[in-house]
Amino acid sequence: MDILLRLLLAFSFVIIVVHGQGARGGGGGSRGGGGYRGGFRTGTGCQGAGCNIAGIVVGSVVVGVLGLIGIIFLTIFCCQTDRARRADSNDTFISKNSTNEGNRNYQTYEDHFRNGDWQSRYHQYGRWNGPYRMSLVFDRISNRVKGNGSDNVGKFIIDGTFSLENQRVAMAKTYELGTGDPKENFGHKVDLQMIWNSNNGQFEGKWYVNANHYHGEGNFEMKYADISKMPFEKRID
Repeated sequence: MDILLRLLLAFSFVIIVVHGQGARGGGGGSRGGGGYRGGFRTGTGCQGAGCNIAGIVVGSVVVGVLGLIGIIFLTIFCCQTDRARRADSNDTFISKNSTNEGNRNYQTYEDHFRNGDWQSRYHQYGRWNGPYRMSLVFDRISNRVKGNGSDNVGKFIIDGTFSLENQRVAMAKTYELGTGDPKENFGHKVDLQMIWNSNNGQFEGKWYVNANHYHGEGNFEMKYADISKMPFEKRID
């Protein structure tokens, strides 16, 4: 939206300049040739119906271009906002029932929410990134999960909720500004929403970012880590 406002101001300035030049071209002070000599006007400013029509045409073109640019930017902004709004809130996501029965176990309510180190990876820019390690603690009294970790963006903290019955977990991953990659880390928040997949033995779902500088989403996976056997990508501290 900042770019749109700047363009609007720029085109407004252009309109003022064009209008001002047209006024000066219609005659001015004595140095501008607007005086009289021998009863005849010697100014060379544009006058008459033809000049008025030309001014209207130029103004219409400028306004039309301005309107078109405004529509384009407004459309892009609305599409990004709509895409970001498709993600449910974490509480709403947790309360939903899974439509994929293979991802749930109603009979035993097997507890897949284990305290300790987990490995995760996310899909962005056409490729998978990770796995990266994060440490999680699940509180079964409050159904809250907290933790921390780091990846190729930077260090982060985890705060979220989970449902043993629905086998879902939703977490907010907030990056610590000043760590990791300064081109990617803006201290922003990433929402993670996942469902247990019993076939793959891991939580699978989506990540969502709705920040001023970026709007996006992609696949996200999380699996309990066996530290002795699981390789991790080098983290950025």
